[in-house]
Amino acid sequence: MTLLYGAGVWGGALTCEQVKRLHTIQRVFLIKLLRPYRTTATQALNVLSGIPPLHITAKMEYLRFQIWTCRSRGLDGVIDLFKLDKFEKLSEIPLNTRVLELRDKVQDSHFEVYTDGSKVDGGVGFSVCILHGEIQHKIICKKLEPQNTVFQAELAALGEAVDWAIENKQKINIYTDSRSSIEALKSYGSRSKFVISINKFCLVEGLVGLSWVKAHVGIPGNELSDHFDKLASVEVRVWISHSLTPLLNLHLKRNC
Repeated sequence: MTLLYGAGVWGGALTCEQVKRLHTIQRVFLIKLLRPYRTTATQALNVLSGIPPLHITAKMEYLRFQIWTCRSRGLDGVIDLFKLDKFEKLSEIPLNTRVLELRDKVQDSHFEVYTDGSKVDGGVGFSVCILHGEIQHKIICKKLEPQNTVFQAELAALGEAVDWAIENKQKINIYTDSRSSIEALKSYGSRSKFVISINKFCLVEGLVGLSWVKAHVGIPGNELSDHFDKLASVEVRVWISHSLTPLLNLHLKRNC
């Protein structure tokens, strides 16, 4: 949005007059969008439209820039920087993890593994269901922190499955209904430290296959993993890197 250009720099230093000016500008758009009575309060229009006030959006951009880019220590009350995912320099990422060719399936696999991640009632978790034929061999359920995203849970589940294959020296075929996770692992330009840490497929040449399956179409293994990842919200919590946006949303709701 052109109006908020550079908000990462000025969004944390708005005066009352500037906030009022942003309200006035946004009000014109909201009235055209919702067609309410002219006397409707601007705050009510924000609520009805689901669009946050511009000064709060500007402050979020400011906090995002200070934390994500500047790694400012002055915002420790918002987030622990140690727990935040970060970008790695492309020059520091090993080439074999940047250019990754994933097989859909490996021959003579001993196990089929279904992974899933979800967020239910504020709880985030994932499950890994390991099947030998049609027999449940092992179920792994883990709860993450509320600040983690479903995307992170899906990736963490894939990492857990690969860890199991390496530890047990077993050939497995992994099935997930998360296209975004597969695309992130295959992406040449991915710089997320968390994604790179999950990219263990380069270590298991010939042991692991990875395929996408459609969700909620009655595939037994996928339905099983979907069931257990919802139960994961009551399991022992484990830690992975946080996503920045949910933390900023929580901070702004409490302080704005």
